[in-house]
Amino acid sequence: MRLIVAIVLLAVSTVALSLGIAQRTVFDAPDTVELSLELEASAPATIIHGKDLLAFPGRQTITVEGGTSGRVPRDDGEGFIRSSTDRVFVAYGRTIDVMAWLSPARHTLVGVDAVGNTMTALPRSGELYLPEPSGSDLWFAEYSETGSVSISIAAPEDVTVLIMSDGVLPAPQSISLSWPVTNEAPWILALIVVGLLTMVAGFVALISSWIHWRKTRGPRRRKTRRPRARAPKVPRVKRPSSIQPRGRRAARFVAIPLAAVLGLTACSPTTEPVLEEEETPANTQSVAPYPAVTELQFSRIMSRVSEQIQRADEELSVNTLGVRVEEPTLTARRAAYIIQRADPESGVVVPIPASPIRLVVPQQTTTWPRSVFGIIQDEADETSPSLGVVLKQVDARSPYELTYAIVLNPQVQLPDLPSATLGAPKLSAESKLTRIPPGELIERYADVLRNGPGSEFASDFALANDPLYAQAGPDAEALRQESFGETVQVTWESTPGESEVVVFSTADSGAIVMGTIIERELVEPLQSGAAVNSSIAVRALTSLSQSTRGFDVESQLQILWYVPPVGSQDAIRVLGFTYSLIGAKEVERE
Repeated sequence: MRLIVAIVLLAVSTVALSLGIAQRTVFDAPDTVELSLELEASAPATIIHGKDLLAFPGRQTITVEGGTSGRVPRDDGEGFIRSSTDRVFVAYGRTIDVMAWLSPARHTLVGVDAVGNTMTALPRSGELYLPEPSGSDLWFAEYSETGSVSISIAAPEDVTVLIMSDGVLPAPQSISLSWPVTNEAPWILALIVVGLLTMVAGFVALISSWIHWRKTRGPRRRKTRRPRARAPKVPRVKRPSSIQPRGRRAARFVAIPLAAVLGLTACSPTTEPVLEEEETPANTQSVAPYPAVTELQFSRIMSRVSEQIQRADEELSVNTLGVRVEEPTLTARRAAYIIQRADPESGVVVPIPASPIRLVVPQQTTTWPRSVFGIIQDEADETSPSLGVVLKQVDARSPYELTYAIVLNPQVQLPDLPSATLGAPKLSAESKLTRIPPGELIERYADVLRNGPGSEFASDFALANDPLYAQAGPDAEALRQESFGETVQVTWESTPGESEVVVFSTADSGAIVMGTIIERELVEPLQSGAAVNSSIAVRALTSLSQSTRGFDVESQLQILWYVPPVGSQDAIRVLGFTYSLIGAKEVERE
């Protein structure tokens, strides 16, 4: 018996070890799933949606090889010429953003069939050419190489990969996708362990059998046994069928039909419709708003904006500045360049740094134009002012441009703002969701600057700790009039600017509002024949050192307010402002 057990254990060990080793060697699966596709399309772009990249689990490795050729328009506009390039450009971003940038150009949609392990190509019609893809602010990341590009990403479903050359020539034709395969088979290890254990047990049984055989190999006599008396047979009495079973058997007989009834009940159809949630087609659902940019995107965009502004500041070039700057900052900086050319000491411009970024509040949107608010503050440098900036993108193919650049008040206390991963809704200037409509807010504050406590809107604002009110309010105007003496008359006028009013919701249902106020200052002599001397800045803008008619000077106020939520008793606070001279001219005679 011991020998039979040993043989059985060794046989089981041989089978288990053979299967386990074979699965790790001969029958082992490949480490990756690799698919490739050779296109024959002439479209300037190829895209792969995230749902296709998720056809297999794991990070996706995308390899694109260049070497494309096609027709390029001639310089004279007559006909085409053949051209080729080895340039490969690969980028990825949100699917909505990529498709908005791509539309309405023709492209090729690459799909992945996980069942058949194949890649398919579906051409889409549209315009023949696309703009240069590199440098777009929409991409999460971009790669441009000569010959080939290979990237590894973990793309979610709402991300799309864009493959191009230069927008004119066809996109690269050779595309390969691969996914890692995790060959996790714990049963293989179990087979090997079982094989080793049964092998040891088999050898132990074999040795035990051999020892037992050595001890019992001598002659042995057969013992005689007495015959056993057989017990008399007792006839069985059949019970009538009407007698019911009792005890455990009765429980079995009852349990079997009961289980059958319960099983049939469980399999019966439910009264509620199972597919009720699928009655609405997926394509009718609107896409939820998402943050316009991520923190990483904002950092990269801000670096590009800052570099362009720094280059323009060095060249004092408005054309260079206009690539990345829009109103109202463009007007303020244009005037500063003119003044700086005349007197470098007077024409000081506020630098626009790219970092460190303290806060990012992107707009929740799916359309254009779109905006993002950010705060750049170097907390280690106490002399460096904190700057609140607004970047705006007009359409999908346009770069983000700086619109507002507001210096925040020292030791300012900001309201609670949504995180960058959520973003904030952008409200209109006529919105009724704030205590005061943003457009009306600017008109009220302009009236307060002129009339001070006498304004009917003075109670709406926290004027006691408002540095802008102290600098541009009635008291400041009285001091300026006193500095000119009695021979000169100074009058002021404040009106809302024409720049877009930017409003973002805060986490407490309040709002931050950015707008402009244009301050007009008329300096006129009271005596006939008297003249008013101009400052260096006014002289640079008017080319006049003095005037007998006086000067009409315009300044721009970029202001950031915090508006508490509806129902709050707190006053509206000015969080920061930028005061800029934007124009000057001689007073016109009536």
